[in-house]
Amino acid sequence: MSSSSRAMPTLISAALPPIVSAAGLLLAVIAPWMFGDVAPAWQAGGLALAMLVLVATAAAPEAYAAILFFAGAAILGVAPPDTVFSGFHSGAFWLVLSGLVFGAAARHAGLADRLARQAAGVFGTSYAALIAGMVAAGVLLAFLVPAAVGRVALLVPIALALAERAGYDAGHPGRTGLVMAAALGTFFPPFGILPANVPNMILTGAAETLYDHHFSYGGWLALHFPVLGIVKAVLLVVLLVRLFPAPPPREAGAREAGAMAPGVAADPRALGRLALILGATLALWATDWLHGLKPAWVGLSAAALILTPGLRLVPADFIRTGLPVGTLIFIAAMLSLGAVISAAGLGDAMGGVMIDLAGFEPGADALNVYKLGLISTVVGLLGSLHGTPAIMTPLAARLAEATGLSLDTVLMTQALGFSTALLPYQSPPVIVALGLSGIGQGPAARAMIALGLAAMLLLWPLDLVWWTVLGRI
Repeated sequence: MSSSSRAMPTLISAALPPIVSAAGLLLAVIAPWMFGDVAPAWQAGGLALAMLVLVATAAAPEAYAAILFFAGAAILGVAPPDTVFSGFHSGAFWLVLSGLVFGAAARHAGLADRLARQAAGVFGTSYAALIAGMVAAGVLLAFLVPAAVGRVALLVPIALALAERAGYDAGHPGRTGLVMAAALGTFFPPFGILPANVPNMILTGAAETLYDHHFSYGGWLALHFPVLGIVKAVLLVVLLVRLFPAPPPREAGAREAGAMAPGVAADPRALGRLALILGATLALWATDWLHGLKPAWVGLSAAALILTPGLRLVPADFIRTGLPVGTLIFIAAMLSLGAVISAAGLGDAMGGVMIDLAGFEPGADALNVYKLGLISTVVGLLGSLHGTPAIMTPLAARLAEATGLSLDTVLMTQALGFSTALLPYQSPPVIVALGLSGIGQGPAARAMIALGLAAMLLLWPLDLVWWTVLGRI
């Protein structure tokens, strides 16, 4: 085969994402002349297509895709400005910013390195044990910290320091595996804990507002945590060890006793100050039921304290050179996307199409539940996971009528979908983990796709059995 023939598929694959994105933008522009009253739905769909294709294929920087989305939605009037830019005043956005500050401080003050030294002794001497330990730590932390971004910001620096001590340098599969264990381990299994992830809370809030339907902490835990929590955590450990194989970590004494990791400020007083701030933050997060302060504002206040120049908890030029503004803009866009889709009417239009395509059969409860889970998964691919409950919950009554299932069961099936993200752009905590670690979206996508497919094939059927045992189907 000639070199020109071999180059042709590569050229086509490189040109296809920009072409598809341009088609999405063109659709958004011409929709008012083609679709009349339903034009905003088509415009939202075109803008979402343009942004998500660019991000998913890495054809453009995340920040560029996000700014393109904001500019298009604002200029075309797809939704009111406060909806288009709602991601910036979302509590989740400020949790992300706080998490990035926490991570930088944990590295700079040496807290991550110290915890990693302790973890190396607790988790054992094998690579699989290190992976299992990071996943277990992430799940346990989810019972205390009701914000996945905050947990990621605390755990990823520890995973990086642990990788450094284990001899897994930048680009090493072991380093990637440990970071994925910290990020995915504290994000996916905790969907079985009601206040642990934002989509859970969006679902419960929307269900209460629209249907006066309330979820209890214990009921959610009993229904979801045994399979989507415990079994999924075990499955994640197995997959990460297979996907990112690594030799056993080097001897714990390979680095001189007391030596700090590269780039760590050896200031015991700074370490103590940071430990005090983070300890107070964790305590306030864990007792939000008592004082009523939202986790986002607790985290933001702690971040402001950490950034105080006199405390020397982050590098002096962190805000100017260390804060990943592009990541923050992208996360704001992903948080806004679900609101724009809903406000533009695309969610309602999708609901009718989904009902027609799914071919629900009243009486075939297990099959209907599985189909609803798949629908939620597909909706999650159109935006961040936060958008799934925002779009699906208003459709729950129609879906219950079409399937013959109870409203409670239809609402619960959303957890199957938004706990099965397949690509990094869907999850702000995963994006934060990648930003903190410097790992690209490729390895994260491999891990998430493998976990998602395994969940659909293995965990969803097991979950259906468990729901049947509990009498919820």
